[in-house]
Amino acid sequence: MILYIVVFLSIIYQTSVRGNTILVTLYAMNLHANSTYLGLIVAASSLFPMLFAAYAGRVSDRIGLRLPLIAGMFGTGLALFLPYLFQNQLFILLISQSLFGLSQIFTIVAFQNLIGALSTEETRSKYFVTYTLGVSISNFLGPLITGFSIDHIHYSLTYMVLACISIVPGLFFISNTLHLPKTIQKEGNQKNSFVELLLKRSLRKTFITSGIILTGVGLYEFYFPIYGKTLDLSASTIGIIVSCNAIAYILSRLLMQWMLSKFKEETVLGGCLTISAVAFFLIPLFDKAYFLMIISFILGLGMGCCQPLSINMAYNRSPKGRTGEVLGIRLMVNKTVQLLVPILFGSVGSLLGFFPAFWSNAILLLFSGYSLIEKKSNPPGTN
Repeated sequence: MILYIVVFLSIIYQTSVRGNTILVTLYAMNLHANSTYLGLIVAASSLFPMLFAAYAGRVSDRIGLRLPLIAGMFGTGLALFLPYLFQNQLFILLISQSLFGLSQIFTIVAFQNLIGALSTEETRSKYFVTYTLGVSISNFLGPLITGFSIDHIHYSLTYMVLACISIVPGLFFISNTLHLPKTIQKEGNQKNSFVELLLKRSLRKTFITSGIILTGVGLYEFYFPIYGKTLDLSASTIGIIVSCNAIAYILSRLLMQWMLSKFKEETVLGGCLTISAVAFFLIPLFDKAYFLMIISFILGLGMGCCQPLSINMAYNRSPKGRTGEVLGIRLMVNKTVQLLVPILFGSVGSLLGFFPAFWSNAILLLFSGYSLIEKKSNPPGTN
């Protein structure tokens, strides 16, 4: 039961996080931000996570999980409340997104570490799939609520709505009604070196794979609302299209355990990256909403299994007592990608348009997927 309570609280929090992703892009465009400034605003949410993700994981290992969760959720609420207090100011979005990223990383690392601590080696894959299913539900709810809120109550009030949503689970953790497991202390002979974990051979492949996955996720989150806006699609329509992507995430994660019983992890990852590459290739070829809904759904099918697999692999390969730190390093790699993607592709997009941005990412995913796929899959039941 505690697993489902934690996942439910995560759904509430992640709904505000996913809503902010589409809200900040559309709001900045409404304030006439150019492509470069827009890229800086979106990238600001990844700057502090890139710098402090590993530290956030180490904090959750040392002081426990409750305080990072509470601080992160209330910090997120404050960050989302700032654009409501200071309306129609582009510079406040840079401040808001920076605080949002810093608060979010403490919460996300603590949630992932908590799910791992609740599980056993036998149940861990199932627990992380359940957790990421909850994230998928948030991916559906966040853009949908945000899109309709923008159209009906405008941008500033939408920020206030998301701010209130983000602090609700924080109030629950403050009440201390949920018993959280203690984190495992690391063994005395272990080094404290961050670089040692980053370069550890068994973890390096996981970190690289996560970075590749987040390149695709980050580009879609950043670029698709802009592409939809240039097609004169309403905020509600853009929200619906993005929500189709989230529905596919849910479906693919429901099927993930079955796929892992048939194929190796690398084969599943390779296949999903290849499907995602095809979807990215198709996006700029279509301008009708219903076609983009189908393509967004296909992309979700491809990307849906990648994140839970990479989380599970990172946790299982972590040294004793350093699971939070490893999960933090994984997120650091992810956030580095999320920081660079808006800046790089924002500049590329302003110069060359949408085709190079989407297609260059399709080539990266296709090459990565091909390199992971193995001709021989595992016999049923051996994974």
